[in-house]
Amino acid sequence: MNYKETLEKCGIAIPEVLLPNKSVSLEDWSVVACDQFSSDISYWDKITSQTAGKASTFNLILPECYLNESETRVPQINQKMLDYLSDGTLESAGYGFIYLERSTPCASSRKGLVVALDLEAYSYEEGANAQIRPTEGTVLERLPVRAEIRKNAALDIPHILVLMDDSEFKLFNYLEQKRDSFQTVYDFDLADNAGHLKGSMVSNPDDLESLSQIFNDLNSQSEFLFAVGDGNHSLAAAKQLWNKIKSEGGDLHHPARYALVELENIHDPGVRFEPIHRVLFDCSTTDFKADFLAYPGTKIQKIDTFDKLVTKVNQFDISGKFALGMISAEGYAILEIEDQKAALASEAFHSFLDPWLKLEKCSEIDYIHGDSVLQNLGEQQGNIGFYLAGVNKKTFFQFINTIGPMPRKTFSIGDAEEKRYYLECRKLIP
Repeated sequence: MNYKETLEKCGIAIPEVLLPNKSVSLEDWSVVACDQFSSDISYWDKITSQTAGKASTFNLILPECYLNESETRVPQINQKMLDYLSDGTLESAGYGFIYLERSTPCASSRKGLVVALDLEAYSYEEGANAQIRPTEGTVLERLPVRAEIRKNAALDIPHILVLMDDSEFKLFNYLEQKRDSFQTVYDFDLADNAGHLKGSMVSNPDDLESLSQIFNDLNSQSEFLFAVGDGNHSLAAAKQLWNKIKSEGGDLHHPARYALVELENIHDPGVRFEPIHRVLFDCSTTDFKADFLAYPGTKIQKIDTFDKLVTKVNQFDISGKFALGMISAEGYAILEIEDQKAALASEAFHSFLDPWLKLEKCSEIDYIHGDSVLQNLGEQQGNIGFYLAGVNKKTFFQFINTIGPMPRKTFSIGDAEEKRYYLECRKLIP
């Protein structure tokens, strides 16, 4: 079995990577994932101004804050992809993987590897025992607009981060040892002080053979190989589109069968798992507390400071019970919920919260990254913030394998500035 066949067995293909030509400013070209700053349209309006008239991946994506403009924007995106292919903006860097070395405002080092994943090895269906699995529940209603973007797209341009469970660091130790032999294809500072990014082409057959054996070893030692950390709905939309092409008799090796992603090792210290908190707007703290305490198995305990709240929630460990922090203009409290069926605090909390939201006792719910942002918002009059503990990286893959995807918005891989920045492309047209 050659290395391509070994990789194929692991759900991996070797892509032809397209990069912008040398005249393009990579700082202008590379922008953050489309699902970031979704409630801050001013951020994306700023990017619009900064990239006006310049070659940029901003012209190839649809930021989520502009989803209501998809009818106008998607055709423009599709045309710009064709333009960049025809006018020389994008050039082939060859067939291979890209070894990434990234620094962020929160981590001095984070390693990644850009590969193509075989969508035949991925499933977002509940209970599926696929090689590539989602880490959060897939909301089917979110797929059509993303599938529409990809349907006529000439380019695959990823913000998807996929996790692997490599506790011995076999993959990235090998890449680190061989890094001086790889060709550097980019090396630059990201915009907005988001860190530094260096990419090296891994295309030597001997290296690809060694990597294929590492992937094969990891595959043989695990129930499944890859967990989709960021961009699950984008990958699910790609899968949905591939299924349609296949059902209509499309070529089984059509480029749409594959998706470009960045692989990361969940054990890398630079891969930071951050909890995603909640904030309710325009609601009564008194009414919320009364409704919460009317729900079976609940308790509220007042606490003095935000720091004590954080410590209490993160140290809470009682079987069948869960804790989260509550922040409001009236002060701080610990909410406890008894739920023998739930596996996570977010799951237990939403068993109460989702029906409560349908009562329309608040104007909006938002999902918040960062403790300080949560505290500032929660303490404002009329708002209520909820602090959730982080997810345990050591038991993460075991959880996905035995229980299944986590509830939506349970965790985030780092803060917004740590997310993947668009850069590499791959053709989606034959």
